[in-house]
Amino acid sequence: MPNVDMLEILLQSKVFKGLSDEHLKEIAACVNIVTFEKNETILREGQAGHPFFIVIKGQVEVVLPKVASGQDYERVTRIKLNRLTQGDCIGEYSLIDEQPASAAVIALEPCRLFEISRSRFGEIINSNDFIAKTVYKNILLIMIKRARDSNRELDICFH
Repeated sequence: MPNVDMLEILLQSKVFKGLSDEHLKEIAACVNIVTFEKNETILREGQAGHPFFIVIKGQVEVVLPKVASGQDYERVTRIKLNRLTQGDCIGEYSLIDEQPASAAVIALEPCRLFEISRSRFGEIINSNDFIAKTVYKNILLIMIKRARDSNRELDICFH
């Protein structure tokens, strides 16, 4: 049985917004809690079949590393894309397109994350149409917000 804190954190997560306590209990039964130390790599660019994560505690940074994974070139520098905190998700692109990770994720401080394997996530989504519709809509809203934020940053940089 999931504890109250786990349900509360899932409830606060943008990905699971709009789901009932019963739905959240079903999801909580599939969650592992993992920890990462400062500067530890959570996800590598190009990593295939990786889990889906939700930040419980701490901050992580999404980056394109200087050395491009699986490529025969090197970037001029490491490119910082985003900083994520409690309630933010990691690995949502790959849940949608089933492609390897498009960026790396590094712990900026000691972190705790919820981890759901891709297969377990698929089972949850396939077992309940309401959960699927709600989660996919929420992921889409998260991705749109990030795209709009990036557009604003680019606009500021080039004006």
